[in-house]
Amino acid sequence: MPNVGGELVIKKKGGAEMVLGAVLVLFPLILLPYRPAGVGGLPAMDYFVRLVLMVAFLWGLRMLISGIRKRSLYQKLLRMQGLFDNTNRVSIKKPSELLGCSLTRLVGDVRAMQKFKMVKGLYADLWRGDLVYTGDKPPIDIPAEDGATPALREEHKKSASPIYAFGFVWAAYAFFFPFYRPLDLALAFVVAAVAFFQVSWSSPARAVILEVVAPIPEPVQTGNQALDDMLIAVSGHMQTLHRLERSISAPVDERVRDLIRTTEQIVEQVKKHPQKARDIRQFMGYTLPTTINLLQSYEELCAQPVEGKNITASKKKIEGMMCTIADAFHRQLDALFADKALNIEVELEVMSQMLKNNDGINVGG
Repeated sequence: MPNVGGELVIKKKGGAEMVLGAVLVLFPLILLPYRPAGVGGLPAMDYFVRLVLMVAFLWGLRMLISGIRKRSLYQKLLRMQGLFDNTNRVSIKKPSELLGCSLTRLVGDVRAMQKFKMVKGLYADLWRGDLVYTGDKPPIDIPAEDGATPALREEHKKSASPIYAFGFVWAAYAFFFPFYRPLDLALAFVVAAVAFFQVSWSSPARAVILEVVAPIPEPVQTGNQALDDMLIAVSGHMQTLHRLERSISAPVDERVRDLIRTTEQIVEQVKKHPQKARDIRQFMGYTLPTTINLLQSYEELCAQPVEGKNITASKKKIEGMMCTIADAFHRQLDALFADKALNIEVELEVMSQMLKNNDGINVGG
């Protein structure tokens, strides 16, 4: 994915809704007639006036809450601006810690920002556990590795908003209308039920975001204790590499995916040919753990809120070194096929010689 970077392009919203909502909430409370109801209930005109005032109050309260929500989202966007100065992808835990909210709340807020058209190109990548900003450019899908485990999982639970709406509208009806007759209770129930079903229809199920803990694979028992210990160690290194791949942004994340693929192929070759374990001792004892230490340092540097010349220089050095590291991984994999290449060469030479001999026999005959 290209490195977009730059500040979030934010549209400020919510101010007008807050003002109009506050007006619609206050006016009904001021204009509400407090004449007591007679034995037969309220006069028709009073009933109509109270009904209009209650609808205005509820509508204004809804606008006021919506305006406050948008202003809160706007403030959160302002606080998140600096996260995308030099990258377009950050670990979703970073803004969650910055804003002091849960992952569920953060993902819900980001989706609300999109719904209210407050910012373009900001979305949560649950598969890799990232918050991504593409600006005006469409998002680029990065395919997941085969067998990889997603970083976050989304579950949907039934929202409690319809119940809250039923209770609140019932309380509002009780404030605007007297409860002198059974008919009043029936009308209050009908109005509250309408609110319940309206909110049920318009409110989607609540999304809950959960972190996925990858299962720890059972250690492979090959009968060779040294090889078993090596496979256990490489299993831990692979888990760390997968986590770093989700956390680190472009352009290094693509290099990390390459390292993961190459390491998996190296391990697969050693499992098939245990005698080759001695050939990867330097790789396992130095190359792989040192690479992971560099990537962890890079991850830490990227997490700093302010990027000075030392941080920038260190990041550039690591980014420039990743190509050399990838070549070293590739050479290690290629070295494991040296015996096979030699055997193929010998077999081809023998076959070539046999074919020449057969040709001579045929000609002589």
